[in-house]
Amino acid sequence: MDLHAALSDPARYRRQIDRLHRRHAYTRALYEIQQAGVSLASLCLHRARVARLLARTVGGGAYRLGPARLRRIHVDSKVREVFAYCLMDLVVHGVVAAVVEEALRPRLSPSLYSYRPGISWWRPIAAFAAYARAHRQDRPDPRSRGLYVLRRDVRSYTDSIPVGESSPLWPMLRGVLEPPGEGQSASPADWALIRAVVRPEIVGEGGARGTLYRGVPTGQPISCVLFNLYLSELDHDFDAIAGGFYARYSDDLLFAHPDPEVAREVDRRIEARLAALGLGINADKRQTFYLTGAGRASADWPEARGTTSVPFLGCAVSSAGTIALSRAKRRRLLADLGQRVRRTARALGPTDPERAGRILCAVLNRALQARTEFAQERSAALLRRAVTDRRDLKQLDYLLARLVVRTVTGRSDVRGFRAVPYRRVRGAWGLLSLQHARDVWRGRKAR
Repeated sequence: MDLHAALSDPARYRRQIDRLHRRHAYTRALYEIQQAGVSLASLCLHRARVARLLARTVGGGAYRLGPARLRRIHVDSKVREVFAYCLMDLVVHGVVAAVVEEALRPRLSPSLYSYRPGISWWRPIAAFAAYARAHRQDRPDPRSRGLYVLRRDVRSYTDSIPVGESSPLWPMLRGVLEPPGEGQSASPADWALIRAVVRPEIVGEGGARGTLYRGVPTGQPISCVLFNLYLSELDHDFDAIAGGFYARYSDDLLFAHPDPEVAREVDRRIEARLAALGLGINADKRQTFYLTGAGRASADWPEARGTTSVPFLGCAVSSAGTIALSRAKRRRLLADLGQRVRRTARALGPTDPERAGRILCAVLNRALQARTEFAQERSAALLRRAVTDRRDLKQLDYLLARLVVRTVTGRSDVRGFRAVPYRRVRGAWGLLSLQHARDVWRGRKAR
């Protein structure tokens, strides 16, 4: 890649403006994000001209990024600080992140699944389940089966990546943007822009300005690129271990192997490699399992907890290689679907139970379809794309039917099925069966 040519390409700036428009098209931010009285909506109307001017300014080395302001947002009951920029800086930041990501893409391990175009977030779950199934099939004797599984989480990954002058991050970026032996080098202006995006100036309280020594610009696209880059060498190292399975999703690492000595060595190496990069393990999320069909303990590594399933990215992968929703994900999904059903029932008001039942089932069916929607609970997509545990799906089928019956009849116990039989909910009212739908979806995928 010619870095200077990429940063001077008007098409990249136009695409970034289009991305911002798609992201905020149905929100007030389309008009609230402004700079000098010009909103994002107005910018989109003149995207071609703005893109040409920005490309020319950046290419000439005259563009200067403004300072970032820290904003606090609430995400999953947690308060997080994100970096906020003016409108033009948002466009430039997006272009720089896209250029670095494009240069980095061929160098990433296939075992890295986070923030990669065309790779869905449920893929690592399916890959680990396939590895567990292969392990089971290769060992007909159940007594010979058993996988040692390391679950490790990088402590405060977002806020811990060093960005000071001595950080390992800068040689990594140089190696990606200036590959050895290819005769490419970044101009001082281009490199200054890259550095300003990765380590921006910050305006604090009272107008004081400074830069961070740790932490990447949370909330901006460059942060996801850096999450992938900073541990990329570690990914390749553990991905190459024969007979093992390795997967990483941002700060979440999983390694599995049938040999306890190999697993112990990898455990030591993970900590050593992270320490060399100025990072550490989150002790509260450190988990070591011995995965078997009976959940028995390991005589070779007593510290590895015996289990029949391993939690991973919101799912539970069994020793048989089946996938179920985690308890937390299931509760969250059922709570979301329950709210939809109750709101629909209130909107309907007093009505015929048959009509209410058919409408409530249609609402649930739409919420559970295998597609990504703006208002769809994330776990709903998992049910059709990743979950394969038939017992888990059968239990969810029952709970959803009970939810409909409870809403229609007002009976909170199982005796509601005396007034509305389970068969009527499935047949006359048309509530889909997740177990059956999963079989149909898998059949279509196989064809």
